Amino acid sequence: MQIVSIIFGVGAMLALFSIYQQKTRKGIILSKLSADVCWVIHYLCIGGIAGAIPNFVGIFRELVFVNRKKHKLADHILWPILFILINFGLAIGTFHSAFNILPIAASALVTVLLWIDNPLFTKILSIPVCASFMIYDIYVGSYIGIVNEAVSILSILIFLIKYFLKRRNEKMTNIFSADFKTKKELKTSAGAPIADVAKRISADVDGVLIKKGDTFAQEITDLIISNFEKPGDKMAHVSTFIVIDDTIYMTYYANTKEPSEDPKNQTARLVWAPVDDIDNKTYIDLQTTGDTVGDKTIDMVYDTILMRKDENTLYVMWTARTEENYYRFYCPFDVRRKSFGEIGVNRFKVGDIVNDLSASGIRSALAENDVPIKRTYSDIGIMQKQSYRMENGVNYCYSGLYSGDFTCIIKSRDLITWEYVSQPDFINDSKWENATYVLGDKVYYFVRQQDTNKCGFLTAYHLLTDTWDKPVEIEDCQSRGDFILYRGALYLFHAPIDREHIGIVKINLEDLSKSEVILQAKMHTSCFYPFIQYYNDNELAMSYTVARKHIRLARFTLSKYIG
Repeated sequence: MQIVSIIFGVGAMLALFSIYQQKTRKGIILSKLSADVCWVIHYLCIGGIAGAIPNFVGIFRELVFVNRKKHKLADHILWPILFILINFGLAIGTFHSAFNILPIAASALVTVLLWIDNPLFTKILSIPVCASFMIYDIYVGSYIGIVNEAVSILSILIFLIKYFLKRRNEKMTNIFSADFKTKKELKTSAGAPIADVAKRISADVDGVLIKKGDTFAQEITDLIISNFEKPGDKMAHVSTFIVIDDTIYMTYYANTKEPSEDPKNQTARLVWAPVDDIDNKTYIDLQTTGDTVGDKTIDMVYDTILMRKDENTLYVMWTARTEENYYRFYCPFDVRRKSFGEIGVNRFKVGDIVNDLSASGIRSALAENDVPIKRTYSDIGIMQKQSYRMENGVNYCYSGLYSGDFTCIIKSRDLITWEYVSQPDFINDSKWENATYVLGDKVYYFVRQQDTNKCGFLTAYHLLTDTWDKPVEIEDCQSRGDFILYRGALYLFHAPIDREHIGIVKINLEDLSKSEVILQAKMHTSCFYPFIQYYNDNELAMSYTVARKHIRLARFTLSKYIG
């Protein structure tokens, strides 16, 4: 009997070893059936009745399960319940030790795993199954069983290591996806100056607002916190910052080779420094022209922004071009560990279509959904200001998306996939960056226009009625604006005359035509693309570009100017 037990034990072990190399559920079940037959004989030969019972029941279980796809009767949910009950019923009659419960309980788990059509899940949870049988084998003295379970666990671990390494490599090399192949033509819409406006807010303001502006410009100069460009940078532009736990985080893109805004020589960068040790900066370059992402080589790098995902996670997000197509990339950053995750590609959703957030992906998704689009060209961008609205239990972040003359509202639940919301429904002259801010059921919207136009325009989109307010034109030098919600009121920062001026407009939330300028400042330096955010004292700070040479951060107190 000893020799017979060894022979069938070895046969069972070989059959079980093959289970964890199977790639289909049917292959797993057939291997398990062969193993069960061998184990029944093995355990009966050594007197291990509790070990024989689950394997005996398993023979009939596998015969039923392997026919699930062929016979409807075999696919009934009562089968796994029946086999589990039979297992425990037979075990009661032979119970004489607590160890006897181990193979019975393990067999119940195996029954559930074999019923579920998920080979990977089955293999993972087979580890505790094998461990339970190993303890029982030690108890009954089945040395073949002990070796089998040890080898099985090793086999599973080898498979899982190979599987997850392969998945990791695939993720690194296949972060891009193919665009949906639409058969529809892309609808286009023309751009032109706005024919009907509710009001025009002039840059010709009275002396009181100019005087306030002088005070503001001096305060910005007096309360400069630091410059954040890296020593040796030839050019730096487009900043975003956030303060978390007394640490300042700043993003921008830089040219380290020559003093021009040339995406062929640019780098996307994150910098951080303690508030109380501001000169102790850490600079991390995330992507530079010439880098490889997946199986593609980056040939241009552009707008770089920063968004906060949750308490401990930031997303650095930027535009880059590869193979003649612009993409939006993101990379998570753990603020506690000061470590980065994997670079990924943002996604763009319109209706049921989800593409990579790329120039081609935008066009494909909009075309399939019959959404007209204005002329797109050059890079694509997402605005960095985050505002939120709860929708059906999901907290959505709203932002603006732009590419050339096309500008629209987007939203996201995870900062990775961005859903198209709407675009202005009136003919306009929009171009590039569009500031957005959602409050209640409205999204407030300001965007620059063509260089020949003297105004940007302010409007609001009503989410519940899918309508847009009549626009208000605001004289602007065609630079980028930014909204900030401060003490319950919404303010727009923009460049009314040139990029050495800042205008601040208080938005009338109910009637945009009653919005008013609260100051106009001639700054002491150039002040490209101001970005406004809260500092660490519930007051505000502003990051901005000085002559595309410095990324500067300065504090100010808005309450001084709104009384």
